[in-house]
Amino acid sequence: MTARKDSGASSLTAAAAQPALAGRSTECSSPETLAEAHVAGRKECSVIAAARKLFLEQGFVETSMDAIARSACVSKATLYAYFPSKEALFAHLIEAECRLKASRLQMPDLDIGLVEALRSFARQFVEVYMTPESMAFFQAISSERSRFPQLCQLFFDSGPKNELLRVAALLEEAKARGLLTFSDATEAAGHFLSLIRGDLPLHTALGLEPRDEASVAAMVDAGIGAFLRAYRVEGTPCVGAKRHKRIASN
Repeated sequence: MTARKDSGASSLTAAAAQPALAGRSTECSSPETLAEAHVAGRKECSVIAAARKLFLEQGFVETSMDAIARSACVSKATLYAYFPSKEALFAHLIEAECRLKASRLQMPDLDIGLVEALRSFARQFVEVYMTPESMAFFQAISSERSRFPQLCQLFFDSGPKNELLRVAALLEEAKARGLLTFSDATEAAGHFLSLIRGDLPLHTALGLEPRDEASVAAMVDAGIGAFLRAYRVEGTPCVGAKRHKRIASN
């Protein structure tokens, strides 16, 4: 490392809060869109892509700003012009990753029926969050929990907590329509997410052989069925296709 070393945990909060970082486009953080980034931002996109790849492959501690600059084919001066520290760069990646996933997870309309709406969200959730790459990103963050707890808090607030609140809002709407009953929407949302993902997080984190699509679909349906048995208003029909009635009645 040069004399301009990566700052410690105390600098993370201040660096991540800078308007220049908060307002920076997160589109570059998507591997699928990196090649389509506008010319004016190609160096920044190269930096983000290189950093993301190295962080996932080597972890936060083992990845240096020197290595990121070399991989991105930019000078260290250019790298630091975009991100004042490795922690600030990682913080940006965390926020970008969470925003990208949130944009891919569309909240369903309850007009299609409660069961269909829950299934639509559940399958999207599994497809977006329960992938080996998503788990690798989570592990890269959690491995720094003792040295940089702010990173873990940032990830939790930007990702899991945000999704929990989105689900809670959907369930609140279902409750307002007389379809569900509960005293705490956030608690109910937590139960729903736990039921639909089952042991997939552990299964994926351990690198076990991926489950087939039918197995995952069955697990999701079983989770929805358990959730409805606990929270559905008794006697309330779950509007949807006939093939969903089995879930609601189990």
